[in-house]
Amino acid sequence: MISRIAFILAVVGLSCAATFQGYLPPKPAEHAHKTGCYVKEIDDVIPFGKTIYPIGHCYRIECTAGMMYYASCGKVMTSDDTCYVTEEDLSKPYPDCCPHVKCIEDNSVSKN
Repeated sequence: MISRIAFILAVVGLSCAATFQGYLPPKPAEHAHKTGCYVKEIDDVIPFGKTIYPIGHCYRIECTAGMMYYASCGKVMTSDDTCYVTEEDLSKPYPDCCPHVKCIEDNSVSKN
């Protein structure tokens, strides 16, 4: 039951992820010859239509011909005393890097 609740909370958390968009940033001179979106986080240009998940940043970046779209983690909370919210794990790509709810299962055996 607890794992089912944690799964539902994780799905709700991901569906509430923050999204935003921005115009294409100017390319530095050394990347001016490349076609696509300049991504500061990787100091390179990605082709139009490509999505990246930069390690060390907990979001995804989508490049289109006129805009860049970003998606990041949503807010995750729990009021269950046997559960807690994990920290961001920047060693993993988005959305695996996002905080999520973990619950401690009771492994005790009742004696009758």
